[in-house]
Amino acid sequence: MVDQLQSAVGQRLVEWRFLSGRYTRHGKPAGWDTFRETMTPYVENHDTDDDSTTHITDCIQEWDCKGKFLYLMLDDGSKGPSKNIDDRDDFARSIWITLGMTGRFVSAAVHESNPPQEQQYARWYLDVLQVVGRSSKANEEDDDTTFQSITVTSHPKRTRIYYYDVRNFGTLHFCLSRQALADKLQSLGPDILQLQKDDDESSRARAQAMFLQIVASTKPSMNVCRFLMDQSKLAGVGNYILAEGLYRANIDPFASLGELSSDQQCRLFNELQSVARESYRSQGMTRTDGGQYRTVDGKQGQYTFSLQCYGRKVAKNGEIVYKQVNGPHGRTIWYTKEQLSRARDETPTTEQRDKADETNGARQPSNRIRIDNSDATSDSTSTLMDPVGALTSQLTEPSWKEAILAEVMPTEEQWFVELAKFVAKERQSQEIYPPPHQVFAALNLCPLDQVKVVIVGQDPYHGYGQGHGLAFSVQKGIKPPPSLVNIFKEAHSDVGIPYPPPHGNLEHWARQGVLLLNAVLTVRRGNANSHAGQGWETFTDTIIKILNERQEGLVFLLWGQPAQRKASAVDESRHLVIRTSHPSPLGATKTNKPFLGSRCFSQTNRFLEQTDRVAIDWSVM
Repeated sequence: MVDQLQSAVGQRLVEWRFLSGRYTRHGKPAGWDTFRETMTPYVENHDTDDDSTTHITDCIQEWDCKGKFLYLMLDDGSKGPSKNIDDRDDFARSIWITLGMTGRFVSAAVHESNPPQEQQYARWYLDVLQVVGRSSKANEEDDDTTFQSITVTSHPKRTRIYYYDVRNFGTLHFCLSRQALADKLQSLGPDILQLQKDDDESSRARAQAMFLQIVASTKPSMNVCRFLMDQSKLAGVGNYILAEGLYRANIDPFASLGELSSDQQCRLFNELQSVARESYRSQGMTRTDGGQYRTVDGKQGQYTFSLQCYGRKVAKNGEIVYKQVNGPHGRTIWYTKEQLSRARDETPTTEQRDKADETNGARQPSNRIRIDNSDATSDSTSTLMDPVGALTSQLTEPSWKEAILAEVMPTEEQWFVELAKFVAKERQSQEIYPPPHQVFAALNLCPLDQVKVVIVGQDPYHGYGQGHGLAFSVQKGIKPPPSLVNIFKEAHSDVGIPYPPPHGNLEHWARQGVLLLNAVLTVRRGNANSHAGQGWETFTDTIIKILNERQEGLVFLLWGQPAQRKASAVDESRHLVIRTSHPSPLGATKTNKPFLGSRCFSQTNRFLEQTDRVAIDWSVM
């Protein structure tokens, strides 16, 4: 897709409009408002017919990707940093695009020729102004050429590019920080397509060695599918590359990394690269070893690519393909019996399951609670038809999914059905935070067996762009609220983290085993506690119950009376409970156990080290 749009480099970005999906229903993407302030409105000049030129800005300087993460860079614009930008030296404009598996770009001509039922999947479009002439200035340090300004004729050609996404999984982020983009790219593992730069034996050997090193640095107990889909380990492996690579390498998708020999790991890496390259060539390549890329006008590349297992009923080798919706990585997995290294129940395909249901008359009740991670769409119609499925499909972490399934499913709890209906109905008429894919972020980022510390909050922040599913945390670029500021102050005083930190995003804590759990997981914009009393409290009580009964030696940081009541049933003979006042300015220094000065972070680490576990790095990275 990066190749599809290389013609946009050097052109002026003049408009970005949202047409359907999440950004028309649940608010604009992160960073949109401040980014828009830096753009110069384009006004067409119809007064002259000559070829006079006009100096313009907002030029697209780069369009690139790392794995499945796409981004484009703009010049600094004529306005420069807005008044909302604190660090002018860090100012750089970029737009981040995380693709859904059905995401693609098409031209206006293709869009207009599509039938109405297909046009509904156009989620947004961008307009670029085609440049006739452009001036540039050579960068003396690296001899690259950077666009300093561009000129256009009085009647430049305007090109519209649509983004289609049937399942509406694609996301956008508008960024004004050079460091934030660098941090994002740094957080991603090596690109599967870029590990091997050249097609020679030494390059292949180096790429293999790097892959084996990444495997060696990962817990041997980690499932191979979860490992390959973790973009921080290896960027660019999606679900079909995963299934195809495992099939072609004859690897069991349910195996752990520790069960794979070095030969199997090498074979897996080779097949993953092969699948990724074949897929890329089918769309076409403009990079090493070339190819005719597929343009936004729909012209085909010169290569073809045939899936051998993914999405098929029968594999290339003639074996039946089994489809398991809730695979070991929380997504659908396709595999053959020949791949399995040990006996397991054969999972029927969807067609086989449907046929059996029809024969037995055993259709699942529509209100039955189920955890389903098939590629469900976020469209409002499907959400209202199956609110439980729409809600639970966002819980993707396998260990939590299994644990919650065991607690809730057997009794088909009506409270959860009513909760799901309430949230679905609210999203139809109100702006609800966090967005659907972040509701269970605390659980998805912190697997059950890796939880070491539990911090209990109340309900999500209700301001635009703040909450993202982790208690007390805000997204990068959002000013930390007063409670979070006091949390950082105490961590600085207690364990010496840098202060002030660069941002208020606590994902680094979550990935180390800190479960940042709010008592209520959704909220209406601008209306605190608006979703209290609807069933979330029962759901999160279940989470606390699971942790208390299944885990040993956890640390519960209970800040304020609501959190202390929430975890009142925790067995303190098996877990450490640290109680303080709430970090809010209204309570941080109050009660006989004030939050400020509590040294709760060093107490936590001391307990973890005494029980032979790794202490938490309380910085935000």
